Amino acid sequence: MLKYFSKGDIKKNVLKVARGLGVEIGGSFIEGTKLVKVYMTGRGGAGRMIVLVYVSKNYYLPVVVRLKKDKIVGSNLSKGNEAFQKLLEENLGLLMKDLENGDFEQL
Repeated sequence: MLKYFSKGDIKKNVLKVARGLGVEIGGSFIEGTKLVKVYMTGRGGAGRMIVLVYVSKNYYLPVVVRLKKDKIVGSNLSKGNEAFQKLLEENLGLLMKDLENGDFEQL
């Protein structure tokens, strides 16, 4: 994804969520968290990002970063999109493993 969005793009848009911007969506199976969708732009154009907000720990973790016109998952990042739901579940599982192993970078 760094081909389309830099780490700076991702950080800038995660900070938007930390400031209260974005739209909360359902779908997180991790207790004490919520998912927030935010619109973003980068050198690759317009995109969407889903951020996991770990409320009690004040963590903001990008889970899904997609181009707006993504042909694989589609542009509709919602419960009704089966491809998105599958990707979200996979990424949340990977995120949990990274958190448990301490395999993450704080920005």
